[in-house]
Amino acid sequence: MSRIAVIGTGTWGCALASMLHQAGDDVVLWGRRAPFIEELLHTRLHPRLSQHPLPKQLVISSDAAVCATADIWIWAVPTQHTRAMAQHLATWLPPAAQVVSVSKGIEQGSLLRISQILAEGLPPHHFYCLSGPSHAEEVLAGQVAGLVLAGHGESSDLQYRLNQTPLRVYRGDDVTGVELAGALKNVIAIAAGCVDALALGDNVKATLVTRGLAEMRRLGRALGADDHTFAGLAGIGDLLTTCYSKHGRNRALGTAIASGKDLTEFCSQTGTVPEGAWTAQAAVALATAHAVELPIAQEVVAVLEGTCPVSTAMRRLLQRHAGDES
Repeated sequence: MSRIAVIGTGTWGCALASMLHQAGDDVVLWGRRAPFIEELLHTRLHPRLSQHPLPKQLVISSDAAVCATADIWIWAVPTQHTRAMAQHLATWLPPAAQVVSVSKGIEQGSLLRISQILAEGLPPHHFYCLSGPSHAEEVLAGQVAGLVLAGHGESSDLQYRLNQTPLRVYRGDDVTGVELAGALKNVIAIAAGCVDALALGDNVKATLVTRGLAEMRRLGRALGADDHTFAGLAGIGDLLTTCYSKHGRNRALGTAIASGKDLTEFCSQTGTVPEGAWTAQAAVALATAHAVELPIAQEVVAVLEGTCPVSTAMRRLLQRHAGDES
């Protein structure tokens, strides 16, 4: 049996490592921060998953050498740290390994997606993107989550393994679309959280989410993605979950911002930086480079940077000219 290395000790990395281990796979959970790894080894509890202890027999390590024995890497590293982590681990990646990214974002500066960053930072590998509506808290409680596994190599064994957990994984080949959908939906969720805090109602929120999907699809078209991807699990599925769920950190950030807190305060209180906060600016820059308009993302950037009050940003969105829906 081949070994699976889960790279990253965030909630989703811990959840995947736990589920795959319980499904009978040989799994190691790896993280770079030795003190945090020691804490996990001692308590078996992630701070944000306190009701779901990690299995006692799950291997947890900060020694990069353990990754060299795994021919499947599940990449659960925040996007803005992916380049540095890839450089740190590059010498440990086995030849022709499968790398499955569950990270969602666009790198600031380079404006690259995870697949592109890893292509630059790791030796040659078979890349897949796993994405869809999947909160760690729910899948660890045994609730089903549907995802899409996008890639171009043979993935039936990988799909089979993932389907032994509470996940229901479908195959796809639109890596670009799946990655963009996963990144951009976090930005829309920040705006959705603002709508909640301002009590603008269900009609406004549904309008914003739907027009947010149109923004995602527009940028996807410009970058060669398939329109159908945005109507699937990685698109509308993940977007709805992120914008409406009580577990959504990006939605929670929008609610906090509209309630008077700033980004620094929110991150300090929650101990996490929602990916949408980093992706918003990168998404707008990427759209500008491809002559694509992302009005919701632009307003999210203005709000996060403190250059525009939330109420003004929302008013500008709601007063925009309504043209052809498509």
